[in-house]
Amino acid sequence: MNGVRRRVKNAAIAVVVLASVSGAMAETARAETPSALLRCVQDRYGALRDLSATFAQESRVASLGRTRTRAGRLFFQAPGRMRWEYDGPEPQLIVADGKQLWFHRPERNQVVVQPMDAAFTRQTPLLFLLGRGDFAAEFTWDERELAPGAGGLVSVALRPRVEAPDLSRLVLEVVGGECRLAGTIVEDAFGNVTRLVFSGERANTGLDAGLFHFAPPKGTEVVRP
Repeated sequence: MNGVRRRVKNAAIAVVVLASVSGAMAETARAETPSALLRCVQDRYGALRDLSATFAQESRVASLGRTRTRAGRLFFQAPGRMRWEYDGPEPQLIVADGKQLWFHRPERNQVVVQPMDAAFTRQTPLLFLLGRGDFAAEFTWDERELAPGAGGLVSVALRPRVEAPDLSRLVLEVVGGECRLAGTIVEDAFGNVTRLVFSGERANTGLDAGLFHFAPPKGTEVVRP
């Protein structure tokens, strides 16, 4: 009798495990198309209160045949706030408070200020991290299998529905099982390519709101395009 009970119990456990595995496989399957992955990425970041990470940037200027590398830290906070800190030798700072955007270049003793709506279009890369923009509304893509990459990454190539000189192609590199953004590649109409690689992502840590305010240092030239 005890043996029968053990077999029944083991069978029940097996059913639960199988159901769990099947559910996980179903979730994976739903993210195995570009559309599903993009929705997963957008939903993941749209639900965050804040986000911080480090980044490495590589930019290639086609007309000069030259590549430049930069690195720094980024911060996002809902709704619509961000901060990008670029390290030296020519440090730069980009801050947006949801209404205004400041671009500070200390070596020029200058800061450019403009409304966010003027600084960004709906197709601006990473706009979804600010709770704005929509992949399906702004981009098209080839609805085939995801392109595999190193380290378990998958990528999706997007093209803007409305052509723009500063963006002809956007590639998102994603940790598929987590819907986490690992990097982006941006190509413009002139053949320039910028790649960003993200690491050390931290979400919902309660970032200080002061990170997203900027006061120009005394004596700084303020330019309003």
